[in-house]
Amino acid sequence: MLNVHESAELSAGAAEVWAAISEFGNLADWHPAAVTSTIETRGEDTVRVINISGGGVLTEKLEAHDDGAMSQSYSIVDGPLPVSDYHSTIQVTAGDDNKCTVDWTGKFNADGADDETASKVISGIYTAGLSALTKRFGQV
Repeated sequence: MLNVHESAELSAGAAEVWAAISEFGNLADWHPAAVTSTIETRGEDTVRVINISGGGVLTEKLEAHDDGAMSQSYSIVDGPLPVSDYHSTIQVTAGDDNKCTVDWTGKFNADGADDETASKVISGIYTAGLSALTKRFGQV
């Protein structure tokens, strides 16, 4: 399996940042690649359907959500990304003086692309989201 990890240190309190990103269905509110994101219930699963800028639809399943740990994990059900067996976690950790760190990690196999390309695609998604959060909250 491949692993990607990106992080950003923000000039905002962890609770404030978590409030902005914790709602599984609000990805389009803060991630620039998501044009829209909606929540659906499929059996016992909660999934979000994301319309991606430039076209394409990505469907992700919520695997775990923990407000106390400010952590959320999800997997990809279907979509155009060159990966399979994708599992990801985004977590906010409080720091000193009203600062926090957002860590975004993913584990997956390349599918339809080589390992380097698949890793770059996922890394690019993470860094785009973290850059948007940095613009919104400020960087340490």
